[in-house]
Amino acid sequence: MLSLRCPAQNYAWGRPAERSEVAKLAGLNGSTVDESKPFAELWVGTHPSGPAVISGHDTTLKQWIQAHPEALGDEVLKRFGTDLPYLFKVLSVQTALSIQSHPDKKLAERLHAQQPQDYKDDNHKPEMALALEDFEALCGFVSSAELKEQLQQQPELRLCVGEEAASAFLQAESTEAKSALKAAF
Repeated sequence: MLSLRCPAQNYAWGRPAERSEVAKLAGLNGSTVDESKPFAELWVGTHPSGPAVISGHDTTLKQWIQAHPEALGDEVLKRFGTDLPYLFKVLSVQTALSIQSHPDKKLAERLHAQQPQDYKDDNHKPEMALALEDFEALCGFVSSAELKEQLQQQPELRLCVGEEAASAFLQAESTEAKSALKAAF
């Protein structure tokens, strides 16, 4: 088993260091914890923007896997090569995160090839959440008709979206719905 030093990400939506599991884990794996910053994510993987490093070495996990491909096993190596097709993250969430939409694998590969400065790797971003502390999440999509119905029936949702944006979306014709939806969210 390898001991890894994993980078923490300090995004504004993260928890203060003294209440963050990410800060605790980062400190335990040898990283410096700046108490003045929020701690949002701990990355365990090979992503180029924050690769895990083998403890006691200057070797990234990706470099180690490339030097020891047998560690992945034949099936994984055959399917994914010498890179991990996922990024394991530990999150400490203080406030709501932005709405996220990720491409599928083929689109991720194309976007990375065309715009590597914006798309740092060629992997899609399947996500799974396992809560270690209090956590609330919304996931999924609804049709425009379902969203209109909910905006009409749920005053709390209208309040979150904003009256002006909600009204514009409710009045939009199907051809205008996409731009009205963008304005709402």
